[in-house]
Amino acid sequence: MQKKPPALLAAALAACTAPPFETAPAIGGGRDAHSCITSAGQSWSVLKQQCIQPFDNPDIQFADPDNGTLAVYVLLSDDKSRAEVSASGVPEHTVLENVKGGYASRNGKIRLLRGKGGWKLTK
Repeated sequence: MQKKPPALLAAALAACTAPPFETAPAIGGGRDAHSCITSAGQSWSVLKQQCIQPFDNPDIQFADPDNGTLAVYVLLSDDKSRAEVSASGVPEHTVLENVKGGYASRNGKIRLLRGKGGWKLTK
């Protein structure tokens, strides 16, 4: 039997104690500050106090007036006194208060109004 050089034996043993490979985080597992899975379309709802998918079961839905390929999603509070709007160009977590004819932001800049043709969002 042939003798193995000690250096080769030492190198083989050193390879066995190498640190493990670093694993990359799972794709699609990103979470926001509220632990909502953003890659699944989840966002935090101020009204519902939980992660939701605004497009899943909105109380009101209509085409975005600024971009017909997008939609406006609205969740209403249980008593319908407040409305949370998810739409392009509207700040996240925008909650509107009930006013005559619809809903409006406290500063009046964002309004959700019900007309003869349906709902309309003005910003």
